[in-house]
Parts: sequence; C-alpha cells; structure tokens
Amino acid sequence: MNQIVYSPRLQRFYYYSFVVLMFLSGYYVIPVRADEDLTLSLTDNKQMHVNLLTLETFTHKADWEEYSSPKGVELGVENGVYRMSSINQGYVWGLNKAQHSNIVLEVDATPLTPDFNNAFGLMCRADESNNGDGYYFMIKGDGYYSISIGEGDAIKPLVEWKASDAIHVGIDTNSIRAVCLDDSLALYVNDKLLIETHDHTYTSGFAGLAVAAASNHGSDVAFDNLATYKITSP
Repeated sequence: MNQIVYSPRLQRFYYYSFVVLMFLSGYYVIPVRADEDLTLSLTDNKQMHVNLLTLETFTHKADWEEYSSPKGVELGVENGVYRMSSINQGYVWGLNKAQHSNIVLEVDATPLTPDFNNAFGLMCRADESNNGDGYYFMIKGDGYYSISIGEGDAIKPLVEWKASDAIHVGIDTNSIRAVCLDDSLALYVNDKLLIETHDHTYTSGFAGLAVAAASNHGSDVAFDNLATYKITSP
C-alpha cells in the first residue's frame, strides 16, 4: 500500500497557503487591540508613559494613501487591513495625513509571501513630499530587525540588521512598535525592546507603513490595528 508522507516543509506550505487564502477572502481578522496607557522601558533604566490617541482599524479608505501602478505596486485598504504589495525590488511606503513630532506607533503586520528576506514595518517623521525621507523601523520574516534613515534616494541603516528570537518567523503576525522621542529612536517587537539609537536629522513628519522586497519575487504584507500614542512623560 502506498503511503503519503507530509514533510515539515510541505506542512508549512499548506499552512502559509491557508493564511494567505483567509486574508484574501476577508475571513482572517486580527482582533482589535490597543492598550489605553503604556509604560515603556528604554535603555539606561529610563521609562516613558504614553496615552492612546487613535486606533486605525483600516475601515475607511480615505484616511490612508491609495496607489495602484501598472509596474506592480499596490497600496490600499482591503478587507479591514492596509495591504501593501510590490513585485519589484526596493522600498514602498504609504503615509497617513496627520503630522507629528514625538510619537509612539504600533501595528500588527503579517507577511503574505514566503520570501522571508522581505522587510516590513513602520515609518515616523516621514516627509510630506512622499520622497522616502524619514525613519524606518523594519523587521524581516527570517527574524531580523533594523532601524534605517531615508535621505534623498538612499535608505541607510542606523542600526545594521540583527537577529532576535522575539520576532515570529515565517508567515505570522508580529506587533511592531516604534518610538520617536526627540533624537531617540527605539524599536520593539512583540512588546520586547530590541534596540534604541539616536539621530537628529528629522524632528517632525508623518506616520507611515513600509515594505521592502529583497528580490524581484515581490513582497505582500497586511497591516492592521495601527495605534498612535502621545508621549506624556519621558
């Protein structure tokens, strides 16, 4: 009698396909969640207190940037998430319409493609001209993270890519939090502080979501529950 054996790789393929199918059909919903008040720990035993300003569940298309390009870039609200996809190598971002200075941002992000070298995350202090300037707080599906700065046509690392076991690898949801306080920039993933660095290039701008495809295989990411917090005390 012939016996069918499912390898771990094949099982992962079926799981990933199921998650993507549920997203595309609109049945996969990340529960709405955001804490009203947070106390965040930074390096050197510093703490800050923040209060929830807004929680974006992506039910209104007009609040966020919509874009469709024949070159394979798609941005927009779809099935209660903000979905960003690109078939081209490089960075793609979408911005909201509220300017900020000191801010804490948090979002749930789920990659929908099996290329785990692709990156995704948050932007703060992004330029209103939408030219890519600003700070990028990014993670990858293989468990790596980085903080970068966009200046002109270049996006350069302030923190080189490093690995962390706090990041859920593969096609799984991660909670990404970015802190922009004066010249302090901090990245949390799943409530764990991964890195804090400093830069004074930008002092204000817009919040954004970003994806970066590592190859021409493309990138596709769903974002939900974008929380914006006001910093009440450093």
